[in-house]
Amino acid sequence: MKKPQSAEASIASFALLLALAVVPEPLAASLKLNSVSAQSASDAPASTDSNQTVRIDGSPSMKVTNEIRKQQLERRSPDINVRVNYNGTDAALRSVLNGGTDLAAVGRPLTAEEKQGLGVAPENRHKIAIVVGPENPFRGNLTFDQFAKIFRGEITDWSQVGGPAGRIQLIDHPETSDTRRALQSYSVFRQAPFVAAANAVKLPQDSTDAMIQRLGTRGIGYAIADQVRNTPGVRIVSMHKTLPSDPRYPYSQPLAYAYKQPPSPAVAAFLGDVTAAASPQGAAATAPTAPQAAVPAALAAPQAAAPASPETAIAPAQATEERGFPWWLLLIPLLGGLLWWLLKRPRPAATIAPVAAPKVVPVPPAAPAASVAAASVASVPPTAPVVPVAPVILDEQSPSITLHEERLVADKLRQKVGDVAVGKQVKTEQAQISVPVEKDRVVIERVTPANGGTVLSGDVAFGAEEARIETYEEMPEIRKEAFLREEVNIRKEVDRETVKAEETLRREELDIRTEGHPAVDDRNRPNNSSR
Repeated sequence: MKKPQSAEASIASFALLLALAVVPEPLAASLKLNSVSAQSASDAPASTDSNQTVRIDGSPSMKVTNEIRKQQLERRSPDINVRVNYNGTDAALRSVLNGGTDLAAVGRPLTAEEKQGLGVAPENRHKIAIVVGPENPFRGNLTFDQFAKIFRGEITDWSQVGGPAGRIQLIDHPETSDTRRALQSYSVFRQAPFVAAANAVKLPQDSTDAMIQRLGTRGIGYAIADQVRNTPGVRIVSMHKTLPSDPRYPYSQPLAYAYKQPPSPAVAAFLGDVTAAASPQGAAATAPTAPQAAVPAALAAPQAAAPASPETAIAPAQATEERGFPWWLLLIPLLGGLLWWLLKRPRPAATIAPVAAPKVVPVPPAAPAASVAAASVASVPPTAPVVPVAPVILDEQSPSITLHEERLVADKLRQKVGDVAVGKQVKTEQAQISVPVEKDRVVIERVTPANGGTVLSGDVAFGAEEARIETYEEMPEIRKEAFLREEVNIRKEVDRETVKAEETLRREELDIRTEGHPAVDDRNRPNNSSR
């Protein structure tokens, strides 16, 4: 018989476990110093040199976070001015290295090459929401596999996901979008090439506002949840019956600030709020958790190549990081003294209750040897013979049994099979035309007069006579004119045909078995049944 554990031993075990739990990391690692990471909201400098500016550039997915940090810093340090631009993560990182920007607000993990010479202060992960327009008739729930197929164009109609019939229009962000790259890291998007649907609307810029304006009544898109929550013109779609406010909702994106080391006093003041919010206490609310029953575990977490938590998503380039004063060291002497007191205090001797002697039960000689040992501990009733159980137990008062059969039920699903585009195209050809023209020609005929050689009397005027004739000719004038050649009417006609399907159906029928010569009256027997 197992001896029960005393209350003092339970308290001692709890104290020992508590002493081990309060040590979050090795002592040597906790004593490392980093002037930027150690600064929290309480010990950050209240003010710095006047007219200082913190220049931020980066991903549009950091808009809400940048505004929160900007208000915190300017409220605590009015002399610091924060200016924010959104030219994308890649351009912001280059600007930080060149000295044109103080902080790069990034929404993705940095590569090993990008971390060279940069420090990184991670923010808490933010959820990625799947959204539609408020007038969209779809009011249902999507799964991760369904949204991935919508993204790739494998699902093209809302009726395929439980909504009313209507074509789905994906609103996709540019390939440089950090939010788009975050979706690519999940396993459900790695089952096929990460290519958007052929009819997807590709936004020219990574803009949440532009995405919302293109949703309409059949569009679907995605964005950081903080940027679309309580926003007019957009409605968040639940995924596996969870919303981004639910910790089980798995789609999330790592956020961080990259800076050139060493940071200026103004930048260090800004990063103080970041490190305070990213502490274990602040990160607990938004850290990705293991999906529960409502969320498939295989689809919830990204692949091993993707970051799994805010702490590992974007690691600072410098390994040394101070967590503040190791307050938990003060608890170790107290817990040690408590443990010593519990172990040294006198304890009364435990009394052991007498145990009744086992009752000996006589065993028949034919019983097996194992039965003798069992009978010495407790009385074992004789085993009843096993009786076969009937497959169906009927009530003797009003016995009844139900029979089932399978039938073919035909449903129709309307799906898109293709597009027919009827347009106009211009073709050129060489044409010739013949035009008859007229030209005037002067004909001069010389004839000898009948009285030629006759002497003329009087004076003859030489050179004073002149004849003038005007001549004309026709010139062809060629021009092109447009004429109505043909009118085309376009319509759809529905062709109807009957599709035959053949399946093997099952049907339950009565199987009446009799023993002896009972009288059986099988009434109301259907014609299609057979015995």
